[in-house]
Amino acid sequence: MTLCEDCAAIVPNQAGAPGHANLISLGEVRALHLARRRATHEVFTCAECGANWDYLRDKRDPTAGWTRCDRSTPAAAPSTDKGERAA
Repeated sequence: MTLCEDCAAIVPNQAGAPGHANLISLGEVRALHLARRRATHEVFTCAECGANWDYLRDKRDPTAGWTRCDRSTPAAAPSTDKGERAA
């Protein structure tokens, strides 16, 4: 997938780095280990190019910020094997 200009300009792994106007929030990911640290993890997708991004807000981690992720990988097809063996 080719990133749009705005996504290509996002600086990854830098706390406080801005995103862009075409990023749509898909919501926060709830995780106990992040809640204990008072950090949040939010998932975004770009309306222009479809790129998927994670944003980690964590005051204790200087590398928190934007991370490119690929959730578009198709899931494995369910197995049709029901334990039967070919004769």
